[in-house]
Amino acid sequence: MLKRLGAALCLLVQWALALDASAVETLTLWHGYRGAERAAFEQLIQDYNRSQGEVEVKALAVPFGGYADKLSAALPRGQGPDLFVFAHDRLGGWASAGHTVAPIDRYVSERVLRRFAPNLIDAMTFGGDLYGLPLAFKSPALILNTDLVRTAPATTDALVAEARRHTDRNRGRFGLAYSYTEPFFHGALMNSFGRGPFDRGGNLDLDSEANVRSTEMLAHWVRDDRILPEEPTSTLVTSLFNQGRAAMVISGPWMLGEIAPGVNYRVVPLPINSESGRPLAPWVAVEGLFLSPWADNPAAAVEVMDFLTRRGSAEIMGIDGGQLPANISAFAHPQLATNDAAMAFRRQLEVAVPIPNLPAMTLVWVPLENALKKIVKGAAQPEAEMHQLQRQLSIDLARLERSRVRGESPAQMPVWLWLIPVALVLLALWAWRRYRRQLAAGWRSNRTAYLYLMPAVLGMLVLVFFPLLYGLLLSFTDTTVFNEQAPLWSRFIGLDNYVAILGDFDLWRGQGGERSLDFDNFYWTLLITILWTACNVMVSVGLALVLALALYKPIPGRAWFRLILILPWATPNYITALVWKGMFHPQFGAINQGLQVLGLAPVAWFDTIGASFFTGVVTNVWLSIPFMMVVILGGLQSIPRELYEVARVEGAGRWFQFRSITLPLLKPVLIPAVILSVVWTFNMFNVIYLVSDGAPAGANDILITRAFRIGFEKYQYAYAAAYSMVILALLFGYAMWQMRISRTLGAVR
Repeated sequence: MLKRLGAALCLLVQWALALDASAVETLTLWHGYRGAERAAFEQLIQDYNRSQGEVEVKALAVPFGGYADKLSAALPRGQGPDLFVFAHDRLGGWASAGHTVAPIDRYVSERVLRRFAPNLIDAMTFGGDLYGLPLAFKSPALILNTDLVRTAPATTDALVAEARRHTDRNRGRFGLAYSYTEPFFHGALMNSFGRGPFDRGGNLDLDSEANVRSTEMLAHWVRDDRILPEEPTSTLVTSLFNQGRAAMVISGPWMLGEIAPGVNYRVVPLPINSESGRPLAPWVAVEGLFLSPWADNPAAAVEVMDFLTRRGSAEIMGIDGGQLPANISAFAHPQLATNDAAMAFRRQLEVAVPIPNLPAMTLVWVPLENALKKIVKGAAQPEAEMHQLQRQLSIDLARLERSRVRGESPAQMPVWLWLIPVALVLLALWAWRRYRRQLAAGWRSNRTAYLYLMPAVLGMLVLVFFPLLYGLLLSFTDTTVFNEQAPLWSRFIGLDNYVAILGDFDLWRGQGGERSLDFDNFYWTLLITILWTACNVMVSVGLALVLALALYKPIPGRAWFRLILILPWATPNYITALVWKGMFHPQFGAINQGLQVLGLAPVAWFDTIGASFFTGVVTNVWLSIPFMMVVILGGLQSIPRELYEVARVEGAGRWFQFRSITLPLLKPVLIPAVILSVVWTFNMFNVIYLVSDGAPAGANDILITRAFRIGFEKYQYAYAAAYSMVILALLFGYAMWQMRISRTLGAVR
């Protein structure tokens, strides 16, 4: 009896514990932190879970590379986390599209908001609503090599004067270095003259007098004062600073961990603009905690936000995680207050401007960077280029706005669209009734073969034909980042995308002195693509044929030569492309340094259409030769030697043997290889994108890179899909033509 009573008591206790456990609510939080930041952040999550028993927060570290895509895919569909940590610059797009972030105004008190600087709260606000709480911030500042520069310059005039003293271009030394063509860094100059890319009403204002003056100042620093290196990247800036070849750099807290141990440095706020009398005001990126609109308990989620942004939590993230905490009171902690670098970035925050979180800002980054590159290289005048940029972006924004308005308007599925699935079902029934006997007989006699083929067929259907069909359907809509959640039929616009692509015959843009070639025009891009493909295929096939003929003969070290020549094919092409890009650098590249050793002038490889085109051809030929050489070498080994012996007996020379024996017998091997080479080269994305990036200003983009830019830089997904369908049609037409030529040649033989 006692045993039964004890067992019942144990069951009762377990049942009570299970009820208590089920009462604990679970909140999911996504973040992209790694290393020390992740350890400190997840420690805070554990502290919060231990501090109370009603809510359990589960943190998930998402790989940063795909973080934004995962959020964009999950949240609008009611999935994903309750809370997430992300930079604030996408807030406007998320809020405008809906179903991604939720406002938190009614859950947050003034006491909580007083923790943060006003500009950090502005970063979390869109359309008058607060959507998150700031967690950390990052902005550029001036970093000095104290062995070279003892006193921080107070003005830009003093900055330029100090930089001139330390610049010796012949020895690769510069007084100042930063990625000045990146809009994120150029924002300091733009904001010191005016309001940046947008006016007070949030309208695009790139060609304002203030913005033009900022580009003129930058061009003066680069071309007249010559205090900055050419083609700067973050890696180059860090390398120059670590080698003592850059006296001052403009960078953010992310660079501090990359500074070599022996380099003495100091971080100071950026100086005052001598022309405007206002401080250089860099853009600040704010990492915030955002609330999902699908969270079951928003109040509990905001309580987690409150805990993670308190002073104690901010101090842990600042000290253990190495962050710059958004809670300003954390900088009073002795370990942060005595950290000169952290306090310098804290002072820089006082004049920093949040990156505009307007949806239109996503369209500004890449076009503005291209415009800055043209201006600093002297390929365009600041005022004319900014006017042109304003016009082009206004057109792109108008297209996006039309798609947004269409997506918001109520729409019913057209009756005729219902006819498509009905027609497909009727067609399938008709085909089954007509061919069912043949299909059944074929299945009975070849069942094993069909079963073996089924996995491959399913893979082709899912991975090839379904995306192809979806892309085709998408091309008949006006799908953009603003309306991608709307029903597909509400976005239908027929052949408008194809008309816009194929019907634009005007290769020029602008008027008068601003008139220039329109590198975005489809027919210009098609011309470049054809030239690119023809040059690469001809050069690679010709050189591969020469090398194959040389290695076919029994020369000393033939096996080693074959191994060496196959290495470029074995190396991933993106690595090869990046290596060649470094070799073509105008100042520090191995090719220009070799030219200077020979007494020749260095070449600005990416400043002109021809030179930039040449860099891509060289890189792609380097990648293409091994494959073509192996194919031709295999074809040569299949030719009977007796034919050459008979030809020599008859007195035929080497040229006659090559023209009458080698080349005709290589055609069965060469023609398929050339077809494959044409298709691969036509769509060679990596080389164009990684080596020249279509420089100058997209003039050397080929069709595939142009489609990428339309889809992922202009966010016009349907237009990019139509572009891709045109590319597919061109390649299909080429394949049909090539097969017809091959059959004709075979019939002649």
